[in-house]
Amino acid sequence: MAPFFVLIPLIAYVPMFIYELYISFRRIGKPLDKGGEYLHATWEVTHTFLILSINYFVWLYSDAVVDVGRAAFGALLLFGAAFIVRAVLYTQLFYIKSSVKPNTLVDWLFALTHVVMAGSLIYAIAIAMSFIIGAGYEANQTFLPLLWPGIILMLPLISVPLYFLYKTKSR
Repeated sequence: MAPFFVLIPLIAYVPMFIYELYISFRRIGKPLDKGGEYLHATWEVTHTFLILSINYFVWLYSDAVVDVGRAAFGALLLFGAAFIVRAVLYTQLFYIKSSVKPNTLVDWLFALTHVVMAGSLIYAIAIAMSFIIGAGYEANQTFLPLLWPGIILMLPLISVPLYFLYKTKSR
């Protein structure tokens, strides 16, 4: 049952990240509208699911963290570097006062960071799951009674506002 605590937030994260990836390519070459509150909120909430999944992994599989970190070091390093570059480009695109004329190079780099992050994350997740399932690491059962109420509260707490945000934007 413990792997589901890691997988459930990831399952929620993946479609939203794919949508972010789509948005990042769709906006290439378009005038900078600074993204609006919609983009800012979706990007922030989406990554909350990723952080939740990582927290669950560390809490439940602390014995595997070092081994997974070693095995996925390159992918995690690449993910982190792309995430930092993405943050800098995000700041440039949506917060720094500049011409309303699009900067195609920045747009493309921003979109490509999403691709690098997705590939790195898929690789790291595959390694982590192989350690959890194949290497026989046991979950730390101590935290399971605490995690059930947490995930039951956390998923709607994150999902309900996001649902209304998407619903509002689609009008």
